[in-house]
Amino acid sequence: MHGDGPAQEMEAQRGIMANMLPFIELGPIKLPTYGFLLCVSLLAGIQWAVARAPRFGLPADFIYTLSCVSALVAVVGAKLTTWAIAGVPGTLEVMFTTAGTFLGGFLLAILTAGVTSYRAGYSIWSVGDCAAPAFALGVVLVRIGCFGASCDYGLPTDVPWGVVFTNPVAAQFTGIPLGLKLHPSQLYESALGLSILITLLWMERKPRKSGALVLTFATMYSIGRFVLEYWRGDVERGIYGPLSTSQWLSLGTVALFWAFFYWTAKARAASLQER
Repeated sequence: MHGDGPAQEMEAQRGIMANMLPFIELGPIKLPTYGFLLCVSLLAGIQWAVARAPRFGLPADFIYTLSCVSALVAVVGAKLTTWAIAGVPGTLEVMFTTAGTFLGGFLLAILTAGVTSYRAGYSIWSVGDCAAPAFALGVVLVRIGCFGASCDYGLPTDVPWGVVFTNPVAAQFTGIPLGLKLHPSQLYESALGLSILITLLWMERKPRKSGALVLTFATMYSIGRFVLEYWRGDVERGIYGPLSTSQWLSLGTVALFWAFFYWTAKARAASLQER
C-alpha cells in the first residue's frame, strides 16, 4: 500500500474508494458487468417464476413463454425509454454496458403480460403475483450491476458511506465524475429491492387478495424510486419540470396499478352479485 501517492490517500479519507469494473474479464472473454448481471437476473427470475406457477394455478409452460417474452420487452422498453429521454439513440455498446429506465421497461412488460394473459384466459393478477418476487430479485441484482458499471450514480455527498469512483474506463462510458465522493445510489436501490423481496415473501405466508403481491411491488418500488431520485446525480435520466422522468413514471405506475386493482375488484364484486 506504500506505493499509493498522497493524492490517493487524501481521496481515501474522503470516502470509500471504488475502482469499479465496467467489464468482467475471464481470460479472452470480456463481459459487460451490467449486461452480465442483467442476464443472471433474467434467467434466475424466469426460473423462479416457472417454479412458482403451480401454486397460482398457472401452467409452467405458459409462464415460461410469457416470462421470456416479457423479459425481452422489458429490456428493449427500458432502453427505448432512455433513448427517448436522450433524444438520440445510443450505440450498441452503450446498450449492453449501461442501464435503461427500469419503470419504462416494467410498464411495457406488464402491458404485454396483461394482454397475453387475458387472451389466454388467465388472471393478470395471478400472473403478476407469481412473478412479483422475481421482479424484486431483479432490482437487487441489476443495481449491483449498475454499481459495477458505475452508471446511475449519485449526487456528491459528505456521508461516511459515500463512494469515490476512480476507474477512467467507467467514466468514459457513463460520465461518472472521478475522485468525487458520491451517494452510492445504485446500492440504495438494490437495498430497496431487497426490502421489497423480504416483504413479498412475508406476505405470501398471510391471507391476501389476488394481486396483492404485484401491487405491493409496484407501490413500494415506485415510492422508493421516487424518493431515491433525489440522490441521483446522472443527468441522462432527464428532468421535466420539477421531477425526473422516473419520478413521473413512478407516479403514473402507482396510479395505474391502483386504478386497475380497484376496477377489477369492483368488477369481480359485481359479477358475484349477479350470481
